[in-house]
Amino acid sequence: MVLLALVWQTHAVAQNAESSGYGNASGQAGYVDLLAGLAYTDNALLSSTQKKSDGIGALGFTADYVRHGNLSLDLLGSLARLQYLDHSFAGTYYGQFFGSGILGKSTDFMQWALSDSFGEEMTNPLAAPTPQNLQTINYLSTGPQFNLHFGLTNRLTLYGRYSRTTYQRSLFGSQSYEGGAQFRHALSGASAVSLRASDTHTRYLDSAAVRNLIGGTSDFDIRRASFTYRGRFVRTEVLLRAGYNMIQFSGSPSHGAPLYEVRLSRQISPFSTLYVDARQFYSTNGTSLGAQGAGLNLQVGAAVNPRYAVAQPFNERSAGAGWLFHRARTTFSLTGSYGQSVYDQTSGVSHRYNQRNESAAAILGRQLSQTTQLQLRVQGYWNSYSHLDARTRRQDAQLSFSKRLRRTMISLYVERVHQSGSPGNSGFYAGSYNDDRGGVYVTYDVFGSRSMQPQMQSMPGLQVFRGGY
Repeated sequence: MVLLALVWQTHAVAQNAESSGYGNASGQAGYVDLLAGLAYTDNALLSSTQKKSDGIGALGFTADYVRHGNLSLDLLGSLARLQYLDHSFAGTYYGQFFGSGILGKSTDFMQWALSDSFGEEMTNPLAAPTPQNLQTINYLSTGPQFNLHFGLTNRLTLYGRYSRTTYQRSLFGSQSYEGGAQFRHALSGASAVSLRASDTHTRYLDSAAVRNLIGGTSDFDIRRASFTYRGRFVRTEVLLRAGYNMIQFSGSPSHGAPLYEVRLSRQISPFSTLYVDARQFYSTNGTSLGAQGAGLNLQVGAAVNPRYAVAQPFNERSAGAGWLFHRARTTFSLTGSYGQSVYDQTSGVSHRYNQRNESAAAILGRQLSQTTQLQLRVQGYWNSYSHLDARTRRQDAQLSFSKRLRRTMISLYVERVHQSGSPGNSGFYAGSYNDDRGGVYVTYDVFGSRSMQPQMQSMPGLQVFRGGY
């Protein structure tokens, strides 16, 4: 909400600049929208034996907004308050949102950074993703950074961050202190290299409760060092990062693993683009939220694949690829992804907690006119949990029709969701269900304009690639 308030202020300043004849100096793009929706489901409890229909009302916002200037902003995702009209569940907040802001330019000696990530996690990964089995998680990070310039092409940045992860119900809340340095060198106006090193200490807010719960150590440090190359050219955007990270739990020896990240987009023709994304590094449930972009999902449990809530950090491994075709009035995309969460045994957590997930999606869009669009989306998720010895499978198909009226967009949709799975041990059971839904949601452009053209974050399985430096 703080970031949205900053958007309002900076948007007003930009409007004043434009009206004064100075043009749009802020370099802003995208939109921030208010949203309202109403949906009907024939299986609000997502149960195979106890079906109950209900209506779901939603009110909130959605954003895909980037701004560069004295206050740089990057907002992506949606967040809404859901209310079940027949009281199947109590009202709850739902969505995925990542927002970051930096006060000051990179040419300034001092800047201040603030970011916030919001999402959901599962308390029982095999059960149906109802509000009863989902809990919200929020990750807030802020702190200063100091820039030392050496000529026109070199910059040394020293920074500090305080971060706090908050869970709705689980006793996994924590706070982190990070210090680091980054040296950047511009190779040209389109490419740059950098060296970065950091040390992050994390302490649980209730360390005793976490130790009792997991039977292992709690506080930990993560140290990283990496080399990065970024380039943005006529038809290609690329980010290559390689390095090493180490993790050390309180009272235990340190343990390390390579880290890497690859992000590549290549326009292979005037009408199609390929995307590739792969990475590996130590992460936590809180820090991983910032890598998840999400579109508008008013229907709880559909088109989402939340993580399982576990306290410990893990070695996150993921890879994704996608193809986007857009010509005349037709758009088609194919995406796929693979991910693993591998837990270090020095934390007192066995490797049986490891998780694996795959996803695939196909989206076909047809522009019926300049202001109307028809879209069909089909996607699937396959998850396995070593410690539960079980798998879940979820398929989702949605057909939607959208109409734009100036600053307002109205969308109608129908959807079918199916989940199945194998029963696990430790009293967990993989819930199977079918859910048929339909509804309408309305968005209103507060800032910018919500485009009907395909957006990168609407392609599940790929991390959002902004580019830039």
